[in-house]
Parts: sequence; structure tokens; C-alpha cells
Amino acid sequence: MALEYLTFYQGNLETGFDYIYAKKTADHAFYVNAPAALDLDIMDITDENFDFSQKNRLQITIDKNLRPFADVWQNITFQWPSVERQLEALTADWGDDYAKKQPGIVQEWGLTIKMADEDQRTIVGYNDFPDNFSQLVQWLNSYAQGKLR
Repeated sequence: MALEYLTFYQGNLETGFDYIYAKKTADHAFYVNAPAALDLDIMDITDENFDFSQKNRLQITIDKNLRPFADVWQNITFQWPSVERQLEALTADWGDDYAKKQPGIVQEWGLTIKMADEDQRTIVGYNDFPDNFSQLVQWLNSYAQGKLR
């Protein structure tokens, strides 16, 4: 199986939502970390124009939709096989729905995974998480610091 893209979000209506996008194109792969504090629009990762690489850096700076993300993306082309393996290992036994009703602020999250030749899979939750959820979040956020895997 080959990973085409993933999107991840977490947060709530009070604090906003952090978003992470990762996508493999024909010749490169990229990662975008858009924390809630930046107040950026939610992007459609399936849009062919949602593309970040050194080759199209001029387009990024002139496109009004891409420009706000110009400083929050990383090239992860050579790391993509590791991304595929780690994502599969972390989510192998995850269900599609995690929900727990409780009073107070809702903590919502979602993960969308698209593998080649398969339907897109969306896993969502509020106030309930898989056992290794924090491990997934830590791993995804580590790319924002430019760490190599």
C-alpha cells in the first residue's frame, strides 16, 4: 500500500483547531503544520494546487490561499516511506469512532488517511482517544521541528 495523504486536526471551538497535512505528489512529499494560533483557513488536501516544494515556491508566495502557509511547511520527500510505516503501525488497531460524553469543553480530533487504491479512511473522536493517541500526536508534531527520521 502507498500512502497518498493524511490530514489531522485536534482542538475545540473555544481554543481553535491545530491542523497537520502531509501529501505525496508525483515527485515530492510535504508536511504542513498549521497551529490554531495562526488562525489559517482549513485547506482541502485533495486540491492539486495545495502543493508545497522548493520548485513551486514562487507560486506559494503569490497564491492567496497558499501564502499563509509559506512558513509552516517542510519537505519530507525522503522521509515518506518512514511516514507510511509509522502511520500504519500507530493506527493499525484503531477504530473509526471514539466518543465519550462528559461535561465541560469537548476535545475533538480527526485523522484522514488515503492509501492508493483504497477509499479514504476518516477516524474521529471527541473526549475519547486510542491508547497510543499521544504517541501519534508527538510523532506528527515532531516534523514541525524539522527532525529527520
